Amino acid sequence: MRVERLETWAGPGQNEVLSMNLRALRADVVTLRRVQNQHTVLLGTLTRDVAALKADVAELKDDVAALKADVAGLKADVAELKIAVQEILRRLPPVPAA
Repeated sequence: MRVERLETWAGPGQNEVLSMNLRALRADVVTLRRVQNQHTVLLGTLTRDVAALKADVAELKDDVAALKADVAGLKADVAELKIAVQEILRRLPPVPAA
């Protein structure tokens, strides 16, 4: 392969520029690490919160299932009460004509 253009970094002031760039990169890495550590803490908190929410939802599902069973029982009881009330009303003597 032919090289059409060759740049060198050996000019005056290049060491200072490279040194400044390296310091800037190091500062950026420090910032990235700090942000990553914050995100790691937040992710741990969120993970615990999600686990707690999943447990709560599972408990709520169990409670709803129990409530559905209770409602079904109540409906059956009300149906029996309606029949009993109808039978009681049927057995009452007729109302005297006024």
